[in-house]
Amino acid sequence: MKKPEVRILAVDIGTTNVKAAVFDEQGHMLSFASKEVPIYSPIPGSAIQRLEELNQAALLVIKTALKRCNFSSVDVLALSAQMHGLAAIDETGKEILPLITYLDTRAGGIMNVLAKEVDPYLLYKETGCPPLFVYPLAKLIWLREKKPEVFRRARWFLSIKDYMMFRLIGEPYIDKSVASGSQLLNVNTLRWSDISLELAGIDEELLPHLEDGEEQFVELPIKSSRILGLKDPIPIVLGGSDGALHSLGVGSIKRGMLALNLGTSGAIRGISARPLTDASRDMRFFCYYIGYGLRLPGGAVNNAGICLRWFRDSLGQPEKMLSELLSISPYDLLSREAERACAASDGLIVLPFFSGERFPVRDPFSRCVIFGLTLRHGRHHLIRGLMEGVIYTLRWIYEAMEENGLKGCIIRTGGGGSRSRLWRQIQADVFKMPVERTEVEEASLLGAAIMGAIAIGLYKDVEEAVSNMVRVKERIDPIKENFSKYERAYDFFKYLYETLKQAFRRHSHFSLKGEEAYYP
Repeated sequence: MKKPEVRILAVDIGTTNVKAAVFDEQGHMLSFASKEVPIYSPIPGSAIQRLEELNQAALLVIKTALKRCNFSSVDVLALSAQMHGLAAIDETGKEILPLITYLDTRAGGIMNVLAKEVDPYLLYKETGCPPLFVYPLAKLIWLREKKPEVFRRARWFLSIKDYMMFRLIGEPYIDKSVASGSQLLNVNTLRWSDISLELAGIDEELLPHLEDGEEQFVELPIKSSRILGLKDPIPIVLGGSDGALHSLGVGSIKRGMLALNLGTSGAIRGISARPLTDASRDMRFFCYYIGYGLRLPGGAVNNAGICLRWFRDSLGQPEKMLSELLSISPYDLLSREAERACAASDGLIVLPFFSGERFPVRDPFSRCVIFGLTLRHGRHHLIRGLMEGVIYTLRWIYEAMEENGLKGCIIRTGGGGSRSRLWRQIQADVFKMPVERTEVEEASLLGAAIMGAIAIGLYKDVEEAVSNMVRVKERIDPIKENFSKYERAYDFFKYLYETLKQAFRRHSHFSLKGEEAYYP
């Protein structure tokens, strides 16, 4: 008798897109569905999302993915989701605070308050998270200070995945991977941090139930199964953060292999069998958690694919119109336009900090700067300059990791931005190492599927699962002739930021003054 095919349903609740896919046991994607979701910015510095909009988008893409492969049963549901968001609901699940995303910079001023309460380096060593405005800890303190009535009304403070769990099973649950990006988890013990809870002014009863994301922990109720289009209940695997599962999905589980993600945000990550933090008090990279006892040292940037999304929406009307006529992505057209510019964009340098920046500078006040623009420059230089600026920032993070013993020799890349061959070549040239692209572009979805496959006993461990489910599609080697151009541009990129650092802070005094609203 033929062995039944294993089917794994994976869901990724991202910041700009919610996605779902069905995989087989070999990691082949059998169907895929995606829906773009809005980010609202009603006042300067804000970037929020509606909980139920994201939840409904997740339900829609799940049903669509199942319909496209004509499946009404799968073996497991595994989840991936964005990090650093903070929302609040009451006892009934009603939203009383929308999801404050990692792009929201309004908690930036709280870092001065936090520094007076605790030694920042002590907090960093405890949580793996440096003092940074993106984390839920800073957002909780900001909320307590600015909107105490909302703070008092909250029954649960949660992230988007926890909210989805609340809707599916009636209680909010959080995996240790997502929790490790909250600055509320002790990255050494993998329990809630007493220091952080005291700083936030809450106890753990106000937080979702903490679980190991790599294990089966509950069965999907029959009512929720029917809502999703499934005929039978299935086990749920909470999975992990989209960042951790990206590393898993590109197979970056060995030392010397770096995972570089170009999604809405971007990141460069290594792997460690133990908690690893920066020996410098500059705290230039994080240490999060994947699962299976593995830590995830690295750094993330607010501004990656979202830079090209801004260009598309603000200046890319020709590409948008042409993409509709030709039925191709406007981002493909933008990438082709950027290919007209040479390496280092003829001296045009772009600091791509539209939404402040997390690593390595931890600066909520930084903004996008286009420097060196002359009459000889055109749209193609600006597009390429944006792409290069993102990679310069990621290399800046990697250099701090390298100082602490995390030396890379090859990059595995993924995320929507990895579809651009030009962007992959820029990665190879700036980092001076080969870049490999894997077969499944949606790496976080595949990472969730890998966790699901291990959880139901299909594979005995991560190594076996990755060797069976991850395949390299293409390799790009660095072009040595571009090294000197990029070295000069990269050095000037860092110099330009340091020169403008105080100007960014001064600019914030009048651009954000008096803005207290927090949702539309």
